[in-house]
Amino acid sequence: MADVTLDVWQFVRLMVGMEETLSSHGGGRGSALKTLYDKWEDVWVDLDAKLVDLGKSDMDAFANLMMEQEVVLEDVTAGERALMVQELEKVLRQIKARLAKTDDPGDVEDLSFERDELTLVIRSLSKQKG
Repeated sequence: MADVTLDVWQFVRLMVGMEETLSSHGGGRGSALKTLYDKWEDVWVDLDAKLVDLGKSDMDAFANLMMEQEVVLEDVTAGERALMVQELEKVLRQIKARLAKTDDPGDVEDLSFERDELTLVIRSLSKQKG
């Protein structure tokens, strides 16, 4: 087991991706993915509420939280990391699909950044041992 540190935006992408997978599979009760989601649900719910509040009142603080802050996930097993990689690869495919469909320079820049950063995270998670 080891701790995994993600930027807040990466954690948001992961948790939203997990929610989408679980909802498309009837909630995933009893699955390893549901167990992992449940493990981080309290952190996710608190963080999401804070982001929603900041999004309504203070965009600078919202941006700072999303891009400059980190979430530390403690005692992540190799199996949990494998699930994280699986979910982040789905997110990466979605980003690449959106990137292929847009000509908007701002979207291209943002999506390219996310694609590149998530690729590095996936690579790092895949290499970790223990």
